[in-house]
Amino acid sequence: MEARVYVLLNTVDNCTDQVLETLRGRPGILMADRLEGPHDVMIVMEAPDRAKLAERMVRALAQVESMTEDLTLLPAETGYVRPAFACHKG
Repeated sequence: MEARVYVLLNTVDNCTDQVLETLRGRPGILMADRLEGPHDVMIVMEAPDRAKLAERMVRALAQVESMTEDLTLLPAETGYVRPAFACHKG
């Protein structure tokens, strides 16, 4: 299973569009969205392993000149949520 990371970014005022344009299409970036609330942008990245993921993340974020801070979230477990109970036809 591939390694995944979620990154929340804050940007300089009025630079969110520029940040999104810079990040979208970079290797490993599955999603780059504008957010409402305390963070401006969220990106989701994947790579074959954590070492490659870290390399891609550093390269992508180094391209963003108007970022003021980031919060990186590495999932402890990835995959689909399984229901706690099964539904039976009866």
